[in-house]
Amino acid sequence: MKLLKTLFNPINLYKCQKNYKNKLKELKNKKPIRVIFLVRENQKWQYQTLYQLLEEDKNFEPLVLVSLLYLVHKGKDKTRNNLEENYNFFKERNINVDYAYKNGEYINLKEFNPDIVFYDQPWDLPKIHNIPEVSNHALTCYAPYGCEILDCKTDYTQDFHKLLFKFFVGNNDCLERYESYKKHNSNNCIVTGYPKLDAYFEPVRQKNIWKDENKFKIIYAPHHSFDKKGLHLATFNQNGRFILELAKNHPKTSWIFKPHPRFKYALLKNNIMNEQEIENYYGEWANIGKVYEQGDYFDIFKTSDLMITDCCSFLGEYFPTKKPLIHLVGLYRSNNKLGEQIEKALYLANTNDELLTLFKDLICSENDTKRTQREKFVNETFCYKGGEKIYKNIIGGIYD
Repeated sequence: MKLLKTLFNPINLYKCQKNYKNKLKELKNKKPIRVIFLVRENQKWQYQTLYQLLEEDKNFEPLVLVSLLYLVHKGKDKTRNNLEENYNFFKERNINVDYAYKNGEYINLKEFNPDIVFYDQPWDLPKIHNIPEVSNHALTCYAPYGCEILDCKTDYTQDFHKLLFKFFVGNNDCLERYESYKKHNSNNCIVTGYPKLDAYFEPVRQKNIWKDENKFKIIYAPHHSFDKKGLHLATFNQNGRFILELAKNHPKTSWIFKPHPRFKYALLKNNIMNEQEIENYYGEWANIGKVYEQGDYFDIFKTSDLMITDCCSFLGEYFPTKKPLIHLVGLYRSNNKLGEQIEKALYLANTNDELLTLFKDLICSENDTKRTQREKFVNETFCYKGGEKIYKNIIGGIYD
């Protein structure tokens, strides 16, 4: 992809660092400081608390800019022409928002006079929005949009991370792994915890989330990674229809189908379903429960009773609920330290027979044998207030 070819020039690192030094000098005497959040998928919005803190501080002017993934822009993914969806997501939440993509073209971020730019994800960026370009005008920052529980080198080995002004990571294990993969390049890393998890300190705001609030409430969240060359977490081929039938056959349960935003595209790309079959499958879920495809999903987490998923990040994001979680096991089995700890405290389903047994134990018999272990682990392990820590780090880096 063009982004990676551009970033693999080592001269870019020197140029970016020089740009950051000059920008920091400029910001010492500037108020307000404009902070841009570049968002291509509202489902990956991880900066809500940080945005609120900046909005309350007269020294800052936060702005969300919505855009499209490069894959969508090029027409390769026709399932997610989600520019207006992204815009409306923030507009409905009274967040200051504008477009970084109009009339089929990307807009240069310098048109918005940015001082700091936060990315929503490292990949699928057009050249005009990549770090060597943006660093000419702004400090660049990133916090992972999900909890890292896999020992996955791509979380750290892309030059995107190295070229950032600040890379806000979840825990000390992330810092250690970054250093092991990128020797002596972890100086831009700051341990803050995951800002997305700040949502657990907020009250439930959404109304009528579930079709029936009085039943046992279950989230089914399938991942998109069918490709054996990638993570290969997805198990939908084995259990997608089975879980739908499970839901149909247990009327005392209430369901939300929460697929990964890339899920439809992956089904088509891997010839698992055609467009009509996808529409029919989603429609069946809508008939018996609800389909939830947008971001801001922590209210459904907090109000649920159980999650069934093969998604890696959701394992960490859901765990603070202290509720039972069934992990549908795919082929990728290499966890980091956090992932290993989480796996010991959740329920593993390698087959549909194992899933059915767990389903009966947890729902029909209410036999949650790992509850105490899970609660103890959550209380001892998770680090919160990531948004506040990032906010304080920004202030300290500019004004100290």
